[in-house]
Amino acid sequence: MKRTILVCVTAIALSGSAWAQDKAQEPAATATQAPAMDMTKMGPGARKPTNEKQTKKEVQEFFKQQEELAKKGDMEAMMATHDFPLYMATDDLKGVPEAREFSREEYVAMMKPFYENMPKDMKVTHKPTITVLSDSLVSVTDDFTMTVGKQKVTGRNAALLVKRDGQWKWKTMIEAGWGGMPAEGKK
Repeated sequence: MKRTILVCVTAIALSGSAWAQDKAQEPAATATQAPAMDMTKMGPGARKPTNEKQTKKEVQEFFKQQEELAKKGDMEAMMATHDFPLYMATDDLKGVPEAREFSREEYVAMMKPFYENMPKDMKVTHKPTITVLSDSLVSVTDDFTMTVGKQKVTGRNAALLVKRDGQWKWKTMIEAGWGGMPAEGKK
């Protein structure tokens, strides 16, 4: 009887092993499974930059334009260089991050006091590091220096620019230290 049980267990084990081998040799995709995605026709594989040097030149020109608009204090022209809704992220002085989306109206209301009270002697220099993601998406890290009178501040910001209707525009801005500020008129 022990021998019969041993033969049965061995037969079952061998047949299970053979069945597993047959399954391993079957093709992976069956008629009910979707074919594998062709990553060269979508995503980063399909959206490689066509002229990275030209794109970087355009973004450098965008930064020069921003400096000139800031010097003029032309808030309307500055708003035209933003792709609303705009996404902004910052942290407060304790390092607590905050982020949110702004409509054009919300952003104008927040920025208007800054534009109206911009010191006339303020000078800003930018040293952007541009990473071209595609012909219409660019990531920028900007090392800047701001000088007002004898006060000099240096910092680093990051942004995502998008090219819409042939023009580069701000889409996302990330700037440290602005969090927790009271809204205009509130304390």
